[in-house]
Amino acid sequence: MHRFLKWFSALLILIVIIGGGWFWLQHQSGSKSTQQKRPIVLKTVRVVGVGDSLTQGIGYDHDHSGYLPILKQQLSQTYYVKPQTANYGIGGERSDQIDHRVQTNQKLRRSLRRADVIALTAGGNDLLQSLEKNIMVNSDAQMTQKMAPLKTEYQQKLTQLVADVHEVNPRAQVYLFGIYNPVYVYFTNATMISSSVDQWNQVNQKVAESQSRTHFVNVNSTLSHGQYQSASAQAKLKTENRQSDQAFVDPEKVEQLLKTQDSKEKNAYLSTEDHFHPNKKGYNVMATKLSQAIQNNVNWRKR
Repeated sequence: MHRFLKWFSALLILIVIIGGGWFWLQHQSGSKSTQQKRPIVLKTVRVVGVGDSLTQGIGYDHDHSGYLPILKQQLSQTYYVKPQTANYGIGGERSDQIDHRVQTNQKLRRSLRRADVIALTAGGNDLLQSLEKNIMVNSDAQMTQKMAPLKTEYQQKLTQLVADVHEVNPRAQVYLFGIYNPVYVYFTNATMISSSVDQWNQVNQKVAESQSRTHFVNVNSTLSHGQYQSASAQAKLKTENRQSDQAFVDPEKVEQLLKTQDSKEKNAYLSTEDHFHPNKKGYNVMATKLSQAIQNNVNWRKR
């Protein structure tokens, strides 16, 4: 009888263990199934664009869409996020004018405070006005001398702009675009323009590197050279343009080009309307470059 009770107790314990294990497995399976069926909650990320015409979107089929809608689509495809974008671009503004809005425009400041990502375009109009002041310069040495104080002044203004953006929102990542040479493919040998663009880009990069949570987005080579990206293609351009341009271009020739509205544009990334601003393909370059820079600084869940 005693042996029977021991045997029965052991059997009962075994049944309890097996039953408990089965119940546990079923519970785990059910939990996993529930987890798999549970929808992923999309993280809302707010992207605010501030700046000049490159933020506004001028040149893109007159709809002023620019790069922000393209960036929004790219982020949605890459991450489990719900991007919200706001565009505060105004064509023709210099860096100090953009900064004035950052300091005084309450709607813009409210938008900046809520932003996760802030993208800036600045410098193109500063450079354009600086070149206009020196249209009669006809040597590299003289141009360097004339542009040096203007470059220093621009760096001070841009530094203040980025600092004021960070003051409004210290936690956001700020991405500062570089500028490009819109007439490179027509005046390939015009070192005066290309050199000035390079110097302004150096300022943008230096300012970005000098401030925390700020990143430089370089679009110069792609948008300036367009489809002529290889060394051989650029060499061919220089040969083709040798008769029509020199190191120091007559500003009237540049002005005439920019005023010409036709269906032809030698640079596949720029608008046929003004030969200056990006077309849809060009703004796609800006969005892609910015998206790649964002990927290096966020930990959003990827799809």
